[in-house]
Amino acid sequence: MSMVELPGGGCATESEALTALAAEAKKRGISYGNLIASTSGWEQDEIIRDYCASKRRNRRKK
Repeated sequence: MSMVELPGGGCATESEALTALAAEAKKRGISYGNLIASTSGWEQDEIIRDYCASKRRNRRKK
């Protein structure tokens, strides 16, 4: 898994990337393996960026 650069600087950690992809698979009702097989690297990067952005927004609200 390559490093995913986040908007505003920084990179997603490997743990964040795996968590983001697992959460997306659960949301779609498919397995992690099916998600990886059926999405491009670009789409996976977008899923990770969206996940990290939502986590940052939630941290700021608290």
